Amino acid sequence: MGRKLKTGLLAALALIMFITAAGSAYADQLYLNELLEAAPHLQVLKEGPVMRVVKPKDPEPIVEPEPAPAPAPTPRGKVALTFDDGPDLVNTPKILDILRDEEVTATFFVIGEKAERYPEMLARIHREGHLIANHSQTHADFAELTNEEILAMELEPTSQTVQKVAGYYSMIMRPPYGSLRQDSVTYLREQGWQIVRWSLDTFDWDNSRNSPEEIIERIKTQHHNKAIVLMHCNGPTTIQALPDVISILRSLGYELVAVDQL
Repeated sequence: MGRKLKTGLLAALALIMFITAAGSAYADQLYLNELLEAAPHLQVLKEGPVMRVVKPKDPEPIVEPEPAPAPAPTPRGKVALTFDDGPDLVNTPKILDILRDEEVTATFFVIGEKAERYPEMLARIHREGHLIANHSQTHADFAELTNEEILAMELEPTSQTVQKVAGYYSMIMRPPYGSLRQDSVTYLREQGWQIVRWSLDTFDWDNSRNSPEEIIERIKTQHHNKAIVLMHCNGPTTIQALPDVISILRSLGYELVAVDQL
């Protein structure tokens, strides 16, 4: 009888301890629930203390640096395009059209007789900003003339015509064929003339070797700083090649100017 009572007391004690433990756990759970409901931004860890968790910020977008601008190409220098034997009413207007469209300034070494015959074309050359220079009155070979004849018969009449139309007396000259005796060079320089020949001959005057491809190839292989390019107002080949001549020289970094700007 005493044993049964002892066993019952032990069972009752165990039940009380279980209920007490269960109540404590239940109370803890209620406390956790209250925390979650009162502060939903809190995260409760099942093991360990209650702790505040900061929501991570969105990562800053990665901004790629702007690529550095490509350095401007170093200019090679200047080149002067020159056109002899004009003006005329066939080739000169087409050359002027190309130069206008490409915004290029050039130099026209004019023949006095033609300038007198086509003053409106001479006026257009001047009006569109090109330099007009002297290529003689009749395209005579200066090597066969005296110095006084060169001046009085060939250079002065041409520059007088230019002055009537363009308003200035050109003192820049190119002897026909490039032909000029050394004594004539000295004489003309003493008179204040600037003698301009050329340094790159396109051979557009020579029908045996003046295809557009040949002209362009000479530009590609013979270009140089301060080049004076010889061309003429006397055939369709020059007109066909001219746009490519301009494009190639510009792609090589040259500025295209009149001869007085070299």
